[in-house]
Amino acid sequence: MVKVIVLFIALLPIFCFAQNKPSLKDIPVDVFVNGGDTNISDVFITSKEAKTKVKILFDQQQLAHELTGVNSNFQIYWEAFSSQWKWIKFRKNDTPLLLFTGLNSYTDEREFVEIYDPEISDSRLFAEPGRLIAFKKHPLTDELILYTHQYPCCRYASHNIYTLRYIGKQIKSRDRFFVGRDAGDMVGPFFPDSVTFDGSYNILEKKTILRWSPKVVEKNAFLERSNTNVIISYNEGAIYKVLAKQGEWRYVIMFNGISEEPSAVINHVNFKNKGVYGWIKSEH
Repeated sequence: MVKVIVLFIALLPIFCFAQNKPSLKDIPVDVFVNGGDTNISDVFITSKEAKTKVKILFDQQQLAHELTGVNSNFQIYWEAFSSQWKWIKFRKNDTPLLLFTGLNSYTDEREFVEIYDPEISDSRLFAEPGRLIAFKKHPLTDELILYTHQYPCCRYASHNIYTLRYIGKQIKSRDRFFVGRDAGDMVGPFFPDSVTFDGSYNILEKKTILRWSPKVVEKNAFLERSNTNVIISYNEGAIYKVLAKQGEWRYVIMFNGISEEPSAVINHVNFKNKGVYGWIKSEH
């Protein structure tokens, strides 16, 4: 353990110099996950085999973590990161998978969520910045579904909510997008106090602006980035779901119909079929 502590102290000046504080890490989970359980530890499985299986990944150089590499010592790595490794099962009869969560480097303040199958040669099934925020069990199959929140660092404001399922020996992911920062340089609020999930969908009757907060802001909405709080427009006929109502404003998720126009916070090319959260003025 002494070696790890000494190494951490040696790297501390680099760590402090290199980092830009992540923004808006804590979000209201129930806004994005309908009926999700936030007691994440409930999905962890205890097993004495974790160390042995992680060493296989380490020796095969499949880990892109601090303290790994050709000349690294596994025992030093394990002393530093052992608490971040868990086992999970997506279904009762599935092979257990290794789950890594948290910081994987002394020079990066972003947390990571990584899933590995140590029984196959290409072990890494999923690896993205973010934190586990909730899970659900499928009501018919009892399948485990995981939800992660990928938050921004530096001067960015982009967030993604990933839904993870294990299908056909692969992790299948779907993500939805929103923007926001808690550094005081971006006008909020970004979320409603609560949301209501139902099965109904709406269709835009006219081209409509999607904003990141429930107001019309024309100056200093995002300092040094955008005067307005406009995310982008959506065209007539776009499909969306209303999650909350606040006066004349509706908190929605847009599913399609994005307008091909410039935006300070989003590139329409990447969002033609990706859900985007935001606020619109009521059409009625």
